[in-house]
Amino acid sequence: MCCGSLASALAAVEGGADRIELCSALSLDGLTPSLGTLCVLHRSFPDLRIHVLIRPREGEFVYTEAEVQVMEQDICNAVDAGASAIVCGALTPGGTIDLPVTTRLVQAAGGLPFTFHRAFDLVPDKTEALQQLSTLGVARILTSGGASTAEDGIAVLRQLILMSASLHHPVTIMPGGGVNRHNVKRIIKETGAMEIHGSCSISLPDGQRQTAADEVRAVLNSLSNTCG
Repeated sequence: MCCGSLASALAAVEGGADRIELCSALSLDGLTPSLGTLCVLHRSFPDLRIHVLIRPREGEFVYTEAEVQVMEQDICNAVDAGASAIVCGALTPGGTIDLPVTTRLVQAAGGLPFTFHRAFDLVPDKTEALQQLSTLGVARILTSGGASTAEDGIAVLRQLILMSASLHHPVTIMPGGGVNRHNVKRIIKETGAMEIHGSCSISLPDGQRQTAADEVRAVLNSLSNTCG
């Protein structure tokens, strides 16, 4: 469950989630969360697996040296505060995986699982990118298959999952983008994915979106029925 606030994370736990992606500013497609939020969640729910998004600003994924250093420090801080995994990534101005920078980010994670986020969807040659990330030791890729939603990207997601299975170091392909109680079963069945990513959010009166425990339960029930 992708959680953009403490309230969303608490709702995800209430709904039965045992793994979250913690970030802030979901309206900006997610930014690095506060260290305080991570510490409170880890202290309150020591068994909750918290994957921490590291993204220092909104916009494109090409970073300056100073920004890379900030990301490395944020990763180290998250690791020390109890993160279970890191979600991050970087691209070159040409839109390919920035191999030197991504290598540094993976190394900063200190052996924790590393997810390359949806910047992957902007890469033109996804086969090459998958192979590169496998070589770097990336554990999973969050992707909609290059489409606006995971449901629209089912065909590409299925291809990526099949390709990854043939690699020497397979990478988990995790569909994300527009996943909800109505389409999660179809996405799982038609892609063969073993993991899935969604916010299970509802609109609040102030226009913000927040994870809802009932939506989390509905998605988990769909997954349980699918796996059963």
